[in-house]
Amino acid sequence: MTKSIKVSNAFRDEVGAQPAVLATVGGAGAGAVAFAGVPDGVPAEEVPSATLGKVIVRGALFTEVLADDVMASREKPRAGEDEREAAVRAAVEKTVRTLARQVLGVDGAPLKTYAEWNVFGVRHREEALHLFNVARRLNGSAEDAEKN
Repeated sequence: MTKSIKVSNAFRDEVGAQPAVLATVGGAGAGAVAFAGVPDGVPAEEVPSATLGKVIVRGALFTEVLADDVMASREKPRAGEDEREAAVRAAVEKTVRTLARQVLGVDGAPLKTYAEWNVFGVRHREEALHLFNVARRLNGSAEDAEKN
């Protein structure tokens, strides 16, 4: 079960609620926009960020979805953790992994490493969670498209 992480309205107002560009790279629609580093057919958006400038957020690849599923299914409680605490830890780690692989600079390269997002999230929590929620929405869009 996956839930959205809430981002305050103040943050949304600061950076703007609407993405600058939404594209499915290589999509059938006229005027499809190609973003560097985004494979053909993967949904992506240019998203304004208060501290990072404009970034590209892309949807997940199938291999990434499968890897996350395998990691979640194999996650066991560590010393001193119960099942719930292990599930929370796994969800938090997935959030940071998602940011590290799906938030790109305009050059198409991942914007930050896992460790860098871990630090960024402490100082800019709402911004990091906003970008994560954009990625989750794009991931859902890709999954919905595959079902149809």
